[in-house]
Amino acid sequence: MAGTALAGSVTMSLVQPPVDLWPLAWLAAVPWMLLLRVPRRFTGRDWGILWAAGLLHWLAVLHWLRLPHPATSIGWLLLSAYLGLFLPAFVWLARRAGDACGLPFVPAAMLAWVATEHLRAWLFGGFTMGGLCDTQYRCLPILQVADLFGGVGLSGLVAAVAAGVAAVVPLPGLPNRSKRAGIAAVATAAGLLAAGLGYGWWRLASEPTAAGGIEVLLVQGSIDTELKQDPAAAEMVARHYDELTTTGLLEQPGDPPDLVVWPETMWRWGLLEIDPAERLPEDLVAERLGPPAASRPDDDARRQARCRRLLAEERLEPLAAFARRYGTTWLVGLDKQLVTPEAASGYRNYNCGLFLDAQGRTLGCYEKMHPVLFGEYVPLADRYPWLYRLTPLPAGLSAGQSPVAVEVDGVLVAVNICYETTLPRAVRGMVRELEAAGRRPELIANLTNDGWFWGSSELDMHLAAAVLRAVEVRTPIVVAANTGISAWIDGSGRVLARGPKRATATLRVRPAADGRTSPFLIWGTLPTGLVATAAGIVLLWQSVAGLKIARRGPRGSRLEPSSSPTAGGGFSVALTPRPMQD
Repeated sequence: MAGTALAGSVTMSLVQPPVDLWPLAWLAAVPWMLLLRVPRRFTGRDWGILWAAGLLHWLAVLHWLRLPHPATSIGWLLLSAYLGLFLPAFVWLARRAGDACGLPFVPAAMLAWVATEHLRAWLFGGFTMGGLCDTQYRCLPILQVADLFGGVGLSGLVAAVAAGVAAVVPLPGLPNRSKRAGIAAVATAAGLLAAGLGYGWWRLASEPTAAGGIEVLLVQGSIDTELKQDPAAAEMVARHYDELTTTGLLEQPGDPPDLVVWPETMWRWGLLEIDPAERLPEDLVAERLGPPAASRPDDDARRQARCRRLLAEERLEPLAAFARRYGTTWLVGLDKQLVTPEAASGYRNYNCGLFLDAQGRTLGCYEKMHPVLFGEYVPLADRYPWLYRLTPLPAGLSAGQSPVAVEVDGVLVAVNICYETTLPRAVRGMVRELEAAGRRPELIANLTNDGWFWGSSELDMHLAAAVLRAVEVRTPIVVAANTGISAWIDGSGRVLARGPKRATATLRVRPAADGRTSPFLIWGTLPTGLVATAAGIVLLWQSVAGLKIARRGPRGSRLEPSSSPTAGGGFSVALTPRPMQD
């Protein structure tokens, strides 16, 4: 039991970066699938072993979480401990689906995997990195399945193949399956794999011919990040990225690209916005505008408005100067502070992507809608700011309220920031909301600062997430990432250009609109959510049934798992009852 669970932890970790034996991902979950065939009832110790195996797996996969700050090692341990719970949840649910619901082995395992991955992607805002689906971003035909049921559905397909193999593995101490049951299990897994490949080839055959598009210059600097708010580093970072941008523009003389993209927060002097309800101090107004005129009784309100505008323009003018020098549209990642009496601290912070045209005029500003829990904000700290004193964060981010798409040379470009590409419902929601407004994006630009992770395997996992999102919504994605991996991904998930890890690069690319829709855009996570709901019903049913049996006392009977499976390749129960055990 313990050895099998630990073997699964090792194999599941080896198919993820940094080892990245991704072709073996189809077999990686076999040891954990073998646990579904154990005929005896699991004890509390068994469930503890499963949790420990899950914990070890996630500690290995998410090792990079300890790099940004000593305090994030605590988050690494806590997140791994939480994610470790999903392994015993999967095993319990799959065994219940077979024993109690009569599902064959492969469907029971696949649906249980889908249910637990859906919950992992939904609970507490969701965490999707490190799934089996992420290992397949280089296998183009099978990757297309993601536009049906998202990355979670693709993970379920990979898990189903592993279950088909586990169903016929002869091992001492495990019941041998009948020949018919083994054939049925393998045939089910093979049929699902064939269906996935067939769908993928069909979708690839129907993709549009790439044409048109805008030319984009992706600027990738390489600055390891320790304290993003360090004011002494601001000028150095701006000079570093400006030199790279200038070099990239000069590499191809002639017309500049249509869009230059800098990564997240690489302009360190943030924007300033002041709520009209915020009254500025009189000495600040006098310093900026001079003394008021006594003959103008309404001058106070005008002076307040003028001073607010002047303070905001002071932050914007240096940006405008850079945009004018580049002579083209510029998308730059930066922070913004909103001073408002509505906030308990007196201000709100936003992580933004700002578009400026060649004349330095603002075209649009996107405020990140999904800040990272405990990485960018602490729950309730907007009401109780003192909570930030308990963390390494100097302050938290507020969530933006709506997506933004800006037209660049006739192409609608939307932007998201950092880990928003790891959230399927966030990217789908952005595309759907803009489409409803008649502004469906033809290109998504992701701004990322992965300098926190020192060139580790986090960069590879982040890129895999962006590939999955491009397929799910059938929209090309360009990534501008500090320290990498910057990339150009088309609507079928091809990585057509990519930057290095922890090194500088400028990528000049021309992404073309895909134009297709996808089933995932239509129904989103509804199918996988229904599977998770069904799993919840099974859990509730088993809990209620257990309470009823406990109230009846030892007079009931329980059906014992049989050592021979059903003809469908799943679980079965013996016909011999035995006394209940408390």
